[in-house]
Amino acid sequence: MARALIKDRGRHAIVLRVQSELFTVGAELATDAAEYDKLQQHFMVVTPDVTSRLEAEIDDLERRVPLPDAFVIPGGTPAAAALDVARAVLRRSERRIVGLQQAGQLRNPEVMRYANRLSDLLFMLARAEEGSAIKPLTGRRVARTPLTPARTRRAPKRRPRG
Repeated sequence: MARALIKDRGRHAIVLRVQSELFTVGAELATDAAEYDKLQQHFMVVTPDVTSRLEAEIDDLERRVPLPDAFVIPGGTPAAAALDVARAVLRRSERRIVGLQQAGQLRNPEVMRYANRLSDLLFMLARAEEGSAIKPLTGRRVARTPLTPARTRRAPKRRPRG
């Protein structure tokens, strides 16, 4: 859904390429460890070069997109919200990949590195999509949090109608 909402051609192309790469990731994750050699012979696998391309895109976005100094509240624009949802789904997938690795079922450790870096790329793409369209909503920084909760005023009591 994010790709359908992104107007910037460069970011659109990045998301389209990532969607294609995710088929490769899925093939690696779905292939039994005993059959991995066959997968490598006939199909692409995630390589350090693929992950390095993500890192280069992250670096480029970090140079061009100013980041707020506090937690970002997701959903500044529809495209950014879709990218934030994609990132949340990816983070859940990352935890499953860790489980595969711990069980000895992940033959290519680069898949784990790719998923981790893709999460960072999705974050940066979402911030770029927000861009100057709006001032991003942020949570409070820890240093600014008051020591005691703010008191709220009680609503005035209603007088019974006579």
